[in-house]
Amino acid sequence: MKNRIARRWFGLFFLFSAFFIGAYLLIFAGTKYLPLSQDQSSDCFKIIIPVLIGQMAIIFQWLSTTNNQDSEELSTLPAWAIVLPPILSVLVIILAAIGLIAANDENSTLKMGPENFKQALTFSVTLLNATAIYFVAKLFPKKST
Repeated sequence: MKNRIARRWFGLFFLFSAFFIGAYLLIFAGTKYLPLSQDQSSDCFKIIIPVLIGQMAIIFQWLSTTNNQDSEELSTLPAWAIVLPPILSVLVIILAAIGLIAANDENSTLKMGPENFKQALTFSVTLLNATAIYFVAKLFPKKST
């Protein structure tokens, strides 16, 4: 994977993830689509959104100071290592939301509650911290002035 493609992928990932996850937590709290109280949803928001926005800020800062001559060189990172951890972290959130919604059905035998959902978000952030944050620092190096 070329560095240019990896950079664009990360930028789009963090932008869309922050938007959709943040909107989901803010709009659907207290409904059957997110059976969490406003306080619980706010706690979840505080777990995931600062990480996504922080990474997005680093990327956008780098993009705003570049001279638009992005490198065509190949990344030293394998493509799977760049793409899979962020996708898997979002998948954890999606599965946790589906589990929470399903567990809220009166006929469900699934035992999942707000704490499980928060734990899934924490796990997702941990996965991002262990992988994507390192890769963002590598792909978007601080420019010397």
